[in-house]
Amino acid sequence: MRINAFVKFQFPDDLLLNSNLVYGMVNGSTYEREIRDILGGREQAVKKYASKIPEKSDAIMSLIESPFYVTRSAGSFGADVIAIRHDFSMVIEVKSSVRPYLMFSEGSGKKQEQANRINEMCTKAGIFLTYAYRIKNVQGDPWKLFVVESKPIGRFSMVYELIPKIAKTREGNYIMKWEDGLPLSSFIEIINKKII
Repeated sequence: MRINAFVKFQFPDDLLLNSNLVYGMVNGSTYEREIRDILGGREQAVKKYASKIPEKSDAIMSLIESPFYVTRSAGSFGADVIAIRHDFSMVIEVKSSVRPYLMFSEGSGKKQEQANRINEMCTKAGIFLTYAYRIKNVQGDPWKLFVVESKPIGRFSMVYELIPKIAKTREGNYIMKWEDGLPLSSFIEIINKKII
């Protein structure tokens, strides 16, 4: 794991783009790959994840036989991961941290702007934006899911209702508290009961 920090800043944006240490962030690409491999049913990744949550291992292992089609969304203006299975599409933003919470107002509010922009596109398409929040150094399931408030249509709107909504501060900024999310393993259990 690599954490970058600038000792001397030439521009204000240097702090935003490179000082992940300030905000407790960890290398996101590693975890984007991890959740892509889990949802995509890659055997090694699925087995490793299932070993952390033995009580839900059967549901998790079923992803090997019934995976999502998962792809990375290229560029800085889209979400991190797109996952599709049957008639269910997920647009996923991946966040990781050593802290149990994430404030979207940090870093000049760019996370907030991105969330609003992507959520607007998802809402127009009748789907919803999901945040997968991965925390370091916890026992059990390290992944929690949240959704941005939306008005999805289709039969998977019921899944939207089961995933906790991202909370807002008094100022209207998003905040994710890891402990309040839906474990990824529970989500897998839910959708497998509905699809498989």
